Amino acid sequence: MSKTEKLTLALAMITAAGAAAADGVTYSKAEASYFNIEEDDITSLNGDIDYVTGQLSFTGSASLVSYEGEDASVVRGTAGYAIVPGMTVYALLSVINAEGGYDDTSYGLGAEYQTGDYGIALQYETIDDADVDGLSLAGFYGFGASTVYGFATDLDYDTFDDTYYALGYKYDAAAFEVNVATAWYEGDFDTGLTAIGGEYNATQDFTVLASVVSTNEDYLEDGLLTIGGRYALNDSTSLEANYGTAFGDIDGDGFSLALTFETGARRLRVMDQVEDFASDTTPLFDILN
Repeated sequence: MSKTEKLTLALAMITAAGAAAADGVTYSKAEASYFNIEEDDITSLNGDIDYVTGQLSFTGSASLVSYEGEDASVVRGTAGYAIVPGMTVYALLSVINAEGGYDDTSYGLGAEYQTGDYGIALQYETIDDADVDGLSLAGFYGFGASTVYGFATDLDYDTFDDTYYALGYKYDAAAFEVNVATAWYEGDFDTGLTAIGGEYNATQDFTVLASVVSTNEDYLEDGLLTIGGRYALNDSTSLEANYGTAFGDIDGDGFSLALTFETGARRLRVMDQVEDFASDTTPLFDILN
């Protein structure tokens, strides 16, 4: 069985597990995406599922990205135990495969505390063959229609350390939504990017989307602009299309399509929730990330 067939089977199993064990599933998602950027084709398949039974909790994710016929995949899972209400410790494991014979495994431990309005998590992860250790801190705080969030990650390589940071804000009203996020490296804000995204519910089923991503050093002088729409086929399934174009000293344009099935309000782990907040800023998040 090929790598693509294996991951397609894993995605199907995640979706089937969500349906079969619906009583304990708090979140599930399956998404197929296509990007065409300057005549280059990128396709991705992603699946996520979160499951809770008693004090035990489990998360699983599978992702396959194909760029001009070359595949890369990640299968990731966590298993946690709630030691007191709101406080969970967990173990994590990821298996990474890419063209050219690159295979690696990462594993680690995490601890998180969350309530309905806020959450914070500390996570350690080591990538085995690459010999990279990472320590991450993430959190969010919600008040009214607003949520602020952030994370910091320190990566320890053999010969140097690399640290990056991100901060974001989300405003989710009944008819519209605004998302702002910025990320940068090594304490130098100019090294990073800032994304601003907006959504407007034009009708009950159709949402207008727009975003801009630009460098922090010369904000809005160079960057990427997207505009698009999302149509809700039903309560859990949507079809989204976006057109993007570069401006300033960056050349290029492209478009994307995504078919998404999603149930549940939000992910289980704090780390995953913070990543989802950031991904709402632009449909290019997966590529930029």
